[in-house]
Parts: sequence; C-alpha cells; structure tokens
Amino acid sequence: MHPRTVSVRRVWQPAHSNESPWNRRAISWRCGACSASSRSPSGVANQVERSCQVDVANSLGMYHSYRSILNAAPADRNHTNKMRSAETHSAPCGAASRRVPGLLFAAMLTLQLSCQSIAPPASLDTPAPTAPTYTPLDIPPLTPSITYQLQPNLWRDVRQSFELPHELHQRRVAQELRWLREHPNYLMRLQPRLQRYLGYIHTRVRARGLPGELALLPIVESALDPYAFSPEGAAGLWQFMPATGRRFGLRRDWWYDGRRDPVAATEAALDYLQLLHRRFGDWSLALAAYNAGEGTVQRAQRRGPAGASYWDLPLPRETRAYVPRLLALSALVTDPAAYGITLPVVVPEIPFSIVSTDTQIDIAVAAEHLEVELDTLYGWNPALNQWATPPSGPHRLMVPGGQLNDFEQKLASIPMEQRVHWTRIQVSSGDTLSELARRHRTDVSSLKKANNLRGNTIRIGQALYIPSSTRGLDNYPPARRAAGAIYVVRQGDSLWSISRAHGVSTLGLMKANQVGPKELLKVGQRLRIPGGREKVIRTVNYGVRPGDSLSKIAARFNVRVSDIASWNQLNVDRYLRPGQSLKLYVDVSAAD
Repeated sequence: MHPRTVSVRRVWQPAHSNESPWNRRAISWRCGACSASSRSPSGVANQVERSCQVDVANSLGMYHSYRSILNAAPADRNHTNKMRSAETHSAPCGAASRRVPGLLFAAMLTLQLSCQSIAPPASLDTPAPTAPTYTPLDIPPLTPSITYQLQPNLWRDVRQSFELPHELHQRRVAQELRWLREHPNYLMRLQPRLQRYLGYIHTRVRARGLPGELALLPIVESALDPYAFSPEGAAGLWQFMPATGRRFGLRRDWWYDGRRDPVAATEAALDYLQLLHRRFGDWSLALAAYNAGEGTVQRAQRRGPAGASYWDLPLPRETRAYVPRLLALSALVTDPAAYGITLPVVVPEIPFSIVSTDTQIDIAVAAEHLEVELDTLYGWNPALNQWATPPSGPHRLMVPGGQLNDFEQKLASIPMEQRVHWTRIQVSSGDTLSELARRHRTDVSSLKKANNLRGNTIRIGQALYIPSSTRGLDNYPPARRAAGAIYVVRQGDSLWSISRAHGVSTLGLMKANQVGPKELLKVGQRLRIPGGREKVIRTVNYGVRPGDSLSKIAARFNVRVSDIASWNQLNVDRYLRPGQSLKLYVDVSAAD
C-alpha cells in the first residue's frame, strides 16, 4: 500500500536526567508520540494538556492525551504563553518513515523540528512516556488557558443529515449566499439561540426521517426568537398564523400561546411540512406553501406552465426569496470555509429537559422545588402568559439542565394542595364571573371548572374557590405590575384626561379605582394609576395596505395612534399611502 502522510502533534515530556531539573537546558526532552528527543523543543508549557493525533491507514484516527508536568524556573514562567502552540509535522507511515538520512536529521534538530517519525498506534503496545521523578518546587501551578481536546459540534451532525439539492447554480440562491458572506457575524449573534433550540429541533426532524435542512428553517422564519412577531400576525419560532396554529393544535388562551411553545410549535410545524410534501410531492413546493399558503402555490401552478418547478412558478416576491434563503444557509453550513465564514460553536447536547407537571402548577412553586430562578424558568417557557401553567394543559415545563429524573421527582413530591393556592370568596352584589376573573388574575373557564359551574350565573353570597398566585404578581415576569403612582384629582380633570396623560386606558383606570364611567371625580380625590404588564417588545416593519388607517393599524397591533405617529414622524391628519413603511414597537405577549 502506498505510504500515507499523516499529521502528528508533538507531546514533549521531560526525560530522566542526572542534571538539575531546574536548568531547562540540562533537561533532555522526548516526544510522547514518536520518541524523538531534543534539548530545547518548542511547544512546551507548564501543566498544559496536549493532544497527539495519529491518523494511520485504515483507521479512524486515535487521540491520545498526555499531561506534561514541567515546573520551570520562575524566570521561565513569563514565557509560558509563547510556548503553548503545538507543532505539527508530516511523515509517511511504515518503516520508510524511519529511514531518514543522518544529515537531514541533524538539520531538523538545529531548526527545532526534531520529530520526523511517528509512533505506532497504542494497540501495538508502545510504552507510555515516563513521568519525571524529581520533586517540584513550591510554585503555584499555572492554570491552562487552552485545553486541546476534541469538541463535539452540532454542525457536523446537521450537515450529515442534509438531503436536498442546494441549487447553487440558481441566481436567487447566489444572491442569498452573497448576503450571508457580507454579514459574516449573523450566525455568531444567534449563538445563544442556536445552542438553546437547534439541537432539539434537529433531533425532532431526524426522528421523522425528514431532510436535515428543515432544522434550519426557524433561522429563516424567526432567527430562532420564540417571541418573533410578523406584521401579518405570525408568531413564534415557526411563525404560525393564528388560524394555521389552531388547525395544527396550537391553542391560544389567557394562560398560554402554543405558537410560542418551542416543543408544541416544532411538532405542529413538522406535521404541516409533511402534509405539504405529501400534497405537492416536492420539498421546494412544500416550503413555498409553508411560506405563502397552499392556495397561493396551487394558483401559481394553474397559472404557470404544466409541470413547472418551484423555480419557474409565478410566486409572490417573498416566497421567491424564501426557499433560496434556506438553501443558501444550508450550503453555508455544508462548507463554511468556502465562503469565508466561521460557524459558532454549538454542542449537540440538548440544554434542557421537558418535565411533566401532571396538573396545573404555580410557576413560583415549580421554580422553588426545581431550584431554578423564577425569571430563568419563564425564559425557558416563552408560551406562558400568566403566573401558572394552563389548567387544561399542556402539563409540562422546559427546565434548563439534563437531570430529567431528578426534576420529575422534585415536582412529583409537591402535594396537590400546594401546587396552586386556592382562595375562598363570597359573591358580592355586582360581581360577575368575568369581573372576579379579572380581579383575581385568572380566566372565566378556570373559575367555572374549579367550581363545577355550567353557566355564567352566580348568586350573591355564593362561595367560590379562586386559583391565585402564591407570590405577589410583581414577582411574575409575564404579569409583573408596577407599584402604581398616586394621582390627586385637580379642577377640570376627567377619567379620560387623566388616562391620556398617564398613558393608560380609561377602562383600566376605572377598574383600578372601582369607579364607574358616570361617576364624578372630586378635587383632591386620590386615584391609583395602574402599572402595566411587563412587556415583550419586538420591532415590526409594517407595509401600509389599501384601506388602512392609523386607527385600524393601532387597533390591530394594540398600540396607540399617537405612538405610531411619533415613531414614524407622521402628521395624523394626512392620509397613509399603500406601500408606505411604518415601524411599530409591538408587545408580542399581548398582540393577537
């Protein structure tokens, strides 16, 4: 067999010497990989772990780590960092590698490249390097700043699962690749989200036998932001519209928005993609339908030539760029060096556990028993809107860490009566289920279920059990409330003028102070200005459509007309133009 050139990283170890171990020039050094010796090798550092890689013919490669222990004289310690880089050299395998002319070998020693043969693999019983026997001086050991070891990387697993043609000859793919090359830090900025979600999504994609490229789709859809919100109203990692989400089982209610649930939304998205692939028989068309809707692609097929591929169909502009964007990203992941891009390190371990709660549970109670910060637990569960998990499920939490059994045991140990705090109240005159639900931060359906009510009628004096949080609401991120300012009513004030001045709704002001719309305010009366929910703000670039007005847009995104005008320097008396671009700052935790 033809000799094969391999790359070997030298591992220098101090050999036995009768001379002083503190005189570096007096120490004889041996390479742990190939047994060559030298008086002053480079690449030697105090207590730094080195790796020697020996890749021989017909093997997968062997990695041997040795620890070199050198207690250098104090004068040498300042030079440690300069000596940390390991050298590499090439040598042919077999006996031919040992027939090196003496003159050439001497020259190599002079150049401090004294290692020109490799040791056989460990399986051939090569003796391990001998550790030094001298007693080190009392010098604090250096902490290595670099550890040379193999790091598993998720990108390798992702690219090995790719199945789709990346269509690099297509002009639109080339355009998207150009954008990625011009923004080399784009994926680097996404590293925390990639580490949090990509491994899980890729695992679910491969469990269904789907092309690995689909694991990258949430990067295109939302930049892996579970709070992403589009001008059309799509939300979550996979950007589900409300109707499509309902179609695939993503429930939205007062407690929970399934579109923002990474677990539920991933399953729903893969269900939808598989359905589209069965319908269209082609992944490019299925992806186009995921972006634009099935009807849009079917109409384009009717208008286009018979049997036309995705690339030849008259599709909307956004959809024409959508599939090329995914293919370009996949091509970049396949060979990042070809495009001058460095991918962020993403290890394949999934950084969270999906823990069953069995029933509704107060998030503060769960956080306490799981020994996780409350804000951290909410951060891992972006679908939660309130202080507890939804009473009708899903009964699970995403918890950082991999101790699934430990987490489940901790939650199972919580008695049922401690999972949610229940308050017994008596219905008063004027109370309604909706008013009681608002006052106690719950919803009507939960009240009815907890009290076995079939209708909405309640009686004065009737006892009801209300689920309530164990902590003050200001401790819960989704429902955090400011303490609230106190306003003293002045001459000429009205509920409307006070609410406008403080940026709250008139209804909210009335509810916070239990005053009716026709009730007269008195000069000197003290009113509490309610604090708002803690918001999750995202920027939405909205294109004005025919028939739009500032009031319609404000109502759609739950913002104020004056805010839209301020954000975009608009005159509220002037008409909007179709196609005009508006920047909106939307609270996605409250938007529909």
